[in-house]
Amino acid sequence: MDTDTSDNTGTLPQIEDLLRRFQFREVLSDDTSSKTIWLLGVIAADDSDKDAAEEPAVVAGHNAAIVVLERIAFSPQAIELGCCSNSVLLESILLASGERNDVYAWATGQAGAAALKPDLRVALTYPATQKHIDKHRRQLRMWVSETPKLYASITKPFIESQPASRIQWVYNILSKQVESEHIVFEDPDPVNGFIILPDLKWDATNTDNMYLVAIVHRRDLKSLRDLTSMHLPLLNNLRCKAAVAAQKYGVQPDQLRLYVHYQPSYYHLHIHITNVLLEGKGMLAGRAHLLDSVIDNIANIASDYYQRATIPYVLGS
Repeated sequence: MDTDTSDNTGTLPQIEDLLRRFQFREVLSDDTSSKTIWLLGVIAADDSDKDAAEEPAVVAGHNAAIVVLERIAFSPQAIELGCCSNSVLLESILLASGERNDVYAWATGQAGAAALKPDLRVALTYPATQKHIDKHRRQLRMWVSETPKLYASITKPFIESQPASRIQWVYNILSKQVESEHIVFEDPDPVNGFIILPDLKWDATNTDNMYLVAIVHRRDLKSLRDLTSMHLPLLNNLRCKAAVAAQKYGVQPDQLRLYVHYQPSYYHLHIHITNVLLEGKGMLAGRAHLLDSVIDNIANIASDYYQRATIPYVLGS
């Protein structure tokens, strides 16, 4: 214990000294999903610096250095302490812009007056149902292999039991009652058409994290299970027009990842359109099905592929 403490107290001043001498040159990379940024700079060498195992890179005559900054995750204990006194934590947030659609609202803001620009996204569900609460509460998750028989006997009746009011916010978008100013592309055809707009998880500025969603106009398609060869014109049209929409943000067709979730978060067919640089839980196996693969399975394997296939996915308890 004494040795560890001595080593730590001796090391910390060394790190502080190196950071003080760090001279920034460029941003090497950043990842908003992990709240991490990689910085390249230089540190002027002095006699106390040890020789590197390999020849160090040199930038502008000085030894190169890389600094990685990562935001630490929220602490549930700190949140509980901060919110126990009349939501003092939330009262410190300064909102810059926001929108509302049915029971859902979202906004951007600053976590305190010290922030130079909006650095926080806030989402609000009100009034929230027990379904909303159960969806977000930490829970046991497990693999399910859904056979066509299980789909017909359990999943399909569940989907058909869902009240239309649960996706009223989707109908509000399709009818342009809300978010019409955010529409990037629309094909108004009632059978093969759709609306493409930024997903609420994207700030519509950083193109590396571009995240669009295409919502089809027709209301009879609930999920991947409903797709057959008769829907290939819709799927091919969407794949083509997604590239057109993405180019408005400077994202090229070969930089796109298009996929559909199963199970989806809501039962109205929609396709996710993201930059390939963006990675997250939504792209994991057990949920995401690439649109190219969906089209290929239907066109070249079986027209009713998704009515005959066993589909595995992760399901919360």
